[in-house]
Amino acid sequence: MVAKQGVDFVAASFIRKRSDVIEIREHLKAHGGENIHIISKIENQEGLNNFDEILEASDGIMVARGDLGVEIPVEEVIFAQKMMIEKCIRARKVVITATQMLDSMIKNPRPTRAEAGDVANAILDGTDAVMLSGESAKGKYPLEAVSIMATICERTDRVMNSRLEFNNDNRKLRITEAVCRGAVETAEKLDAPLIVVATQGGKSARAVRKYFPDATILALTTNEKTAHQLVLSKGVVPQLVKEITSTDDFYRLGKELALQSGLAHKGDVVVMVLVHWYRAALLTPHLFTSCNIAFVN
Repeated sequence: MVAKQGVDFVAASFIRKRSDVIEIREHLKAHGGENIHIISKIENQEGLNNFDEILEASDGIMVARGDLGVEIPVEEVIFAQKMMIEKCIRARKVVITATQMLDSMIKNPRPTRAEAGDVANAILDGTDAVMLSGESAKGKYPLEAVSIMATICERTDRVMNSRLEFNNDNRKLRITEAVCRGAVETAEKLDAPLIVVATQGGKSARAVRKYFPDATILALTTNEKTAHQLVLSKGVVPQLVKEITSTDDFYRLGKELALQSGLAHKGDVVVMVLVHWYRAALLTPHLFTSCNIAFVN
């Protein structure tokens, strides 16, 4: 049913081990939902113990702090949250921080200072999204809760810097990640307001996002499902395009959409990233990569 309804994500509760995720994925595939992303909710100690294998099998993680705070000592929740967010960033997986973020707003029109700090702290940790639950589902002030949370998010984003050093764990980078990291370094040095990346399944866009560029990431994709799913990735603005026929076409299209979207203006420098696998007849796969500077005109 979820496949017929065009669902982009399913959030799976109380995931304890890798096999739980595999079982859900096989069920989705059997019903035409192979492109639906699975967000695993970590809500108990077993899920924390098996977090690495769960993360590998999942498309994203929800830090479900409500039930987690019941299952583990309350003083451990914040450290579990930080661990999960960091590992999701390194793995280029979406992470959502949820539950009791503005809990007092179920009854009151303003959050406590501690709650505002909690939301900001999750953003500083690197979460892609913060989620309301009871505040918007049954609270007296759902609109105010959303508005205040958005304000906190926007304010916190203004003090966040790129994390090129944070993600330098001295391992050899794969080609795609090296190109995307280089794009962020270039954008930072040139003070470019925009990084344009071509992506089919979303991996290249998330590889750029991993380094928290100050620049906005404009992700061009021909895949409608990918465009929907990239909305959840922090700092990424997905743009569905009909086709990208060549490298030159990508550069032309990227500059046009940069202007049309208002993310860049005439005279701005933008960084263009293209990572593409292709297979020639009877030959092994090849990887074509390109990271270039373009002036918007």
